[in-house]
Amino acid sequence: MKLAIVIFRNNLRVEDNPSLYYASKSNDRVLGLYSFEILQGHLFGFKKCGKFREAFVKSSLEQLYKDLKAYGINLCFTNDFSNTLAKLSDKFDISVYFDEEVGSEEEHLQRVFAKYKHKSYFNQTMIEPFEFDFTKSFSHFRNKAEKLEIPKPLGLPNKVKTVEFESEQFSKAMISYPNDAIFFEAGEHRAKQRLEDYMNNIHSYKDTRNAMSGFDNSTKFSPYLSAGNISARMIYHRLKEEERRGYQSQSSYWIYFELLWRDFFHLVMLYSKNRLFLKSGLKGKNFNFRNDKESLDKFFSANTGIDIIDASIIELKSSGWLSNRNRQLVASYFVKNLGLDWRVCAAFFESYLVDYNPASNYGNFAYQAHVGNDKTYRVFDPIKQSRTYGGDNYIKTWLDKRSTSFIDYHKMSQEVKKEVFNEA
Repeated sequence: MKLAIVIFRNNLRVEDNPSLYYASKSNDRVLGLYSFEILQGHLFGFKKCGKFREAFVKSSLEQLYKDLKAYGINLCFTNDFSNTLAKLSDKFDISVYFDEEVGSEEEHLQRVFAKYKHKSYFNQTMIEPFEFDFTKSFSHFRNKAEKLEIPKPLGLPNKVKTVEFESEQFSKAMISYPNDAIFFEAGEHRAKQRLEDYMNNIHSYKDTRNAMSGFDNSTKFSPYLSAGNISARMIYHRLKEEERRGYQSQSSYWIYFELLWRDFFHLVMLYSKNRLFLKSGLKGKNFNFRNDKESLDKFFSANTGIDIIDASIIELKSSGWLSNRNRQLVASYFVKNLGLDWRVCAAFFESYLVDYNPASNYGNFAYQAHVGNDKTYRVFDPIKQSRTYGGDNYIKTWLDKRSTSFIDYHKMSQEVKKEVFNEA
């Protein structure tokens, strides 16, 4: 019996899912497969998938399981793609359909899938992959990318038949959140609802996106994009539809602009063959990052004495969320002020962030760490940034006690520039 196997990883949705769409159009019997091995592993002493993202993914899987049933498709769960595909291959004439993803572990799994008859699709970005110099700036990429047409999303799959097969049971992680924490309900339906809800805010996005607190100050699409509850193309075309109904503004354009940044890091990761995971990043230089245990301990325990940094660490560890502005401040401080190995902090973020994906996380960290696409030695002054973007109220929310210590950020960053990066 012929059977199409649709691999689910970070494409936990029904609509605009190429693997599911084409498998259901070309086959009478389809089975979905997800492996919890994706959530396993450690890096620099941190669990690679922490409780917040694990809970979000498992809630997404519960919803996906129900949604696939409406199309006659079972979703099976395993702890080992390789072993389960081998068992399925012994019993059926299988064809494997999967989305191509960026990242070293992601590519390792793709080699497992490719041992069988297979079809694969790259659907991680708005735009189709195209040639550009991945070592150059975002502006170089953007000038080319903005001339490209963005394909329209695919529709829904066909109703088909399925098979019964052994499946692992799982339970969701139960998490309690602080009262002020930002919490995301998972799943495709919630992703689509968030997209609709935010259409009321698209013309204020540019003015509010840098605020450190609040839910509607920014799109909050990233957790849904990360798990694949929704595709970037669906967001883009819904945004353009809303602009046609009303008007286009600099603010609504900026949402597309930020989606382009996401595309940029995905394609840099793709074409650089995962060099964004390397200590030297894209630059290939042997930088002298410090190995200071005391600084690391103070940083990860939110005891740096810098209120905005400590508050940010507490929010991240308490909720799995941090605004984009705060992520930049934390990354800049860790590398440019403390001179520590940027990959350690990137792994820390990977462990806690509910919206983690390898390209955005490591691409942004490499950018801030002066080993990626940014050619400028850019340093954030956390005190100035805090005053500008509502840090006072933010700090009151997350810190019980304010610090009175004074730190010369400029002096620290210049010392790091010379000692770590060998730049005058």
